[in-house]
Amino acid sequence: MRRVLVNAAQHPTNTDVVALLGALTARTDDGSDPADFRHRVREVIARHRPHEAREGHRAPESPEQERALRDWYRTLYDEGLLGASWPSVWGGREDWEPRQDLVLTEELIRARAPRPIDQVGLASHVLLEFGTDEQKRKHLAPIREGRDIWCQLFSEPGAGSDLAGITARATRREDGSWVLAGQKTWTTDGHWAQFGLALLRTSTETKRHAGITAFIVPMDSPGLEVRPKPTIGGAYEFNDVFLDGVVLAPEQVVGEVGRGWSVAMSGLDLERFTVGANVVLLELLLTDVRTVAENVGADGDRLIDRADIAARITDLISQFAAAKCFLDSHITRALAGVEGEAEAPIAKILYSETYNRIARFGVEIATAHQPLPATAAGAAQRLQDAWLWSRALTISGGSSEVMRNIIGKRRLRLPSAR
Repeated sequence: MRRVLVNAAQHPTNTDVVALLGALTARTDDGSDPADFRHRVREVIARHRPHEAREGHRAPESPEQERALRDWYRTLYDEGLLGASWPSVWGGREDWEPRQDLVLTEELIRARAPRPIDQVGLASHVLLEFGTDEQKRKHLAPIREGRDIWCQLFSEPGAGSDLAGITARATRREDGSWVLAGQKTWTTDGHWAQFGLALLRTSTETKRHAGITAFIVPMDSPGLEVRPKPTIGGAYEFNDVFLDGVVLAPEQVVGEVGRGWSVAMSGLDLERFTVGANVVLLELLLTDVRTVAENVGADGDRLIDRADIAARITDLISQFAAAKCFLDSHITRALAGVEGEAEAPIAKILYSETYNRIARFGVEIATAHQPLPATAAGAAQRLQDAWLWSRALTISGGSSEVMRNIIGKRRLRLPSAR
């Protein structure tokens, strides 16, 4: 990062930002990206994309849009694009390769198509890794058919980033069933999900991490109430969920009682890797910044021709280049099984913080030059959506503060604060 920023500072202020961005985002064929698979992904998207996705507006906003989204997810499974990594007995593909998942994500982002729901991917992973055969038979097929959406009942009002601090509890009765009590918050997609993967405290007599159990919770259970929370962007993505006497059968425990921490961390590591791999979105945001700067200005001068604006964009491109360099190498190492300590948190911070800075600058120049011409309106709206959503990205999958703590402890071997 230091080297890239120093190099950027040495550029003359009249840097051709268009050429620079084009050079950094040009794709190269390293032999790991089969052209026929990418072509097939593009064909599926072109035929079936339900609508143009908006950042921060991922959940359906009407019954018609919900039906279209469910059909879209089923199509991705049917075409062998989603769930391809699953064992073939549960619908996966024998010829699946890990990089194909990255190609799929990249092409969905480039086409501005709705992307897979992280919580469904996490639930699928947990079911395959820890679920019983009966749990797999009951839940995996409806996921592939788009019938069941899953949410994640992890965070609580007093335990968001400190997940081990959860207090919502599950109490076992004599007949083996469990009674749930407590509150969950920031539950993405909870208002249209059929099931939730929940972490609940089942013991207070052991260490914090050891007294937690994972459960499958039907979202229509008696005693469960979902209250949607509007975001600053005007969408409904998150929810408060109240558990008041919800009863679960013994077979709704995932994994072993008291071992829910391992279950959760298995899925969250997957989520952080996915978040970090979305570097292509930074490229699209920079392209939108460039579009705004090329189409607005004063007295006939375009913003992009101003030395100060060109320097700011060059700096953002430099940050993008640094993030892309690390993320690309991180993915390569992760796929090779030689990932270093705390690489996923580094990747997550680089992606989410760079996303925030690019979107913020784009909104700054767009709002300072109203009214916008039609040629810049679409790009400005996308930047506005991204800016309003950007803070959520610095929290979801592990907040930046928690990620820095992990990096400090695991990578830098810094002592814990006393």
